Amino acid sequence: MGISIDFTGKTVLVTGAGRGLGKAMALTFAKAGADVYLGNRKEDQGMETVKEIEALGRRAGFTKCDVAKEEDVKKLLDDAVAFGGGKLDVFVNAAGVISIEDMLYTSDEEIKRLFDINVLGTVHALKLGLPIMEKQKSGNIVTVASIAGRGGMAMLQTYCASKAAVISLTQSAAKMAAPYGVRVNAIAPGIIRTSMWEEILNGMAHGWDPANKRALSSEERETLWNESVKNMIPLGRAQLAEDIANGTVFIASDLACEITGQVLAIDGGTTMV
Repeated sequence: MGISIDFTGKTVLVTGAGRGLGKAMALTFAKAGADVYLGNRKEDQGMETVKEIEALGRRAGFTKCDVAKEEDVKKLLDDAVAFGGGKLDVFVNAAGVISIEDMLYTSDEEIKRLFDINVLGTVHALKLGLPIMEKQKSGNIVTVASIAGRGGMAMLQTYCASKAAVISLTQSAAKMAAPYGVRVNAIAPGIIRTSMWEEILNGMAHGWDPANKRALSSEERETLWNESVKNMIPLGRAQLAEDIANGTVFIASDLACEITGQVLAIDGGTTMV
């Protein structure tokens, strides 16, 4: 008898589902049989993901949501629970942003934007999602951290701090939720060529100083990307959004029923000790 992951009959909620990792996660859960509810700041992106999920033969729904706003997250969760017939099995908070400026040049406004979405958004997801799952005495919450949150970096300091906060919040929430049979884990993606990493390449090119910002040629961009992969990833290849999505589906599945309070790094060995 083979091992498989089947989410048929389950309802999954994914934020940040309009593009990148969040979209890949939503589609992968749908391929595993789940009905998927989506939250995203940009409605057009979210509705495009809805169409792609429906094309896979699964149900999908959408609510426009800014995770930095508690009232938005509350409405999103209310809508998702109604969509699931009164139950929510998995909540993946994949909404997040990056700041590529060195801390020496970063404005308070930029730091606030970063922490509002990455940290406060995670607080809202846990604060409002946990009571739903604790009441039903089942469920999984998956946050999206980063390998940048597992240790400091000479650059991206505020981003590292925001993702370290996500990890700490996740581990604390896992201890709170465990007595109710609810699991809470974090995914720490490695180096993936999403729009976020394109911003990092821009930062590398101008030495992280926005005053030196300039346009990169396609050749320069590819050189920086290839050097980053070669120097940072022991396995020698960048991760794909689908790699992260597969890990997320696994950690939310019954195959991972004894895993909680953990940070699953999917990074080709970048952070191995």
